[in-house]
Amino acid sequence: MNIDNKDISPTRKAIVVEFTSDELASEEAGVIAEFSQHVSLPGFRKGKANASMVRTRYAKEIKKELKQRLVQKAHQDGVGNLEHKVFSIVEIDTDGIDNKKDSKVTFTVDIVPAFDLPEYEGIEIESTEATAEDKEIDQMIEQILSQRAEFKPVEKVIEKGDYVRCGYVGKIGDQLIDELVPNHKMYGTQKSTWEEAGAEGTPGVSAVVEGLIGMKIGDTKEVEMEFPSDFHVTELADKKAQYEISVEEVREKILPEMDEAFFESLKVKDEGELREQIKKTIEHRKSEEIANAERQKIIDHLVQQIEIPLPESGIESERNLILKDFMQKNMQAGVSAEDFEKNKESLHDSASKMAESRLKSKIVLDLIADKEKIKVENDDLSRAIMHQASMTGQKPEALVKQLRNNQEQIDAMRDDIKIGKTLGFLMEKANRKLGSKSESKD
Repeated sequence: MNIDNKDISPTRKAIVVEFTSDELASEEAGVIAEFSQHVSLPGFRKGKANASMVRTRYAKEIKKELKQRLVQKAHQDGVGNLEHKVFSIVEIDTDGIDNKKDSKVTFTVDIVPAFDLPEYEGIEIESTEATAEDKEIDQMIEQILSQRAEFKPVEKVIEKGDYVRCGYVGKIGDQLIDELVPNHKMYGTQKSTWEEAGAEGTPGVSAVVEGLIGMKIGDTKEVEMEFPSDFHVTELADKKAQYEISVEEVREKILPEMDEAFFESLKVKDEGELREQIKKTIEHRKSEEIANAERQKIIDHLVQQIEIPLPESGIESERNLILKDFMQKNMQAGVSAEDFEKNKESLHDSASKMAESRLKSKIVLDLIADKEKIKVENDDLSRAIMHQASMTGQKPEALVKQLRNNQEQIDAMRDDIKIGKTLGFLMEKANRKLGSKSESKD
């Protein structure tokens, strides 16, 4: 056997494993011998058939098995003994296998270039204390009340917070917005829709939502909307539109009383207990946010310390995942596939930069895990499966059955667990400095 490593790029190698005719003959003889033990041929008892007859009768099957064994052996001796850490196998070329002469198997692999790990213990991070302010608790109570509110039909001048059934038609000059962006109906014409008057940060036409205030049933009104230059619907970006609004129905939001029945429905005895529960919920959420931020600070610190060429297959894989996620989120936000395609080039560049950072972090964390002998145990995997099942509403046994048929998903889960345990280790070793109190994102 002869093994030859050829550099294709700083992160890609071709590993050529050559077998001599004698080695090939020996492997083939072993395959035939095993076949002879398990097959039956006319005139022969099981396991007693002539080798040449077995070779002739099962030529196709023997060739397939021989190829698999050669690939396995080539991988073990060629890829397995490579001095660099193999990131992925890009291609396996078995066209060089010939059971009549010297044969070869070629692996194209992406590698992780050797580099010195930066100091990873005692990374300084500024931490914050997770506290819940009274105003945050008040906001949460308001949300609870709002979720349980009733809506009473009224005939009055519309105020902020009222729910209004209305219609509107949008134009830019003399052109209907429906004709300009037929895939974005919410920015064009709505014959009948419910809007919360004066609501902030809601999807739709903000000028219409604001314009409803001061109107009443039967009124019509024209408002202007100037779309920002970076608006996600590019055809409307930096354009000034006119909307004609008509009001059909008004409903006033009536909040429930904070009485005994209200507290009983929430399984608390009084407002004090409710506020204490909300306080704990807010502090728990903030603690998780702070921990996530600290983990990201550690990752950013490590990534900034290394400068290495990255495996091409890794960048491509990460970039595709980022683009897929970005597209899904934008579709949910109302961005059409056509708009996404128009900005594909800039999105691709942005995703590539993100992919490089993500890949670099995975590489450095993986090497730290190897150095610290951080491993994924069966108990770790079991806990992860239980957690995923609870998050997705699946039965654990159903998820286990699903995973049995998807080794790629299991490997991805193991990788995530390994990264999580490594970050946990780095968090324990970090040097924290307490900064200002955490602020609410509400």
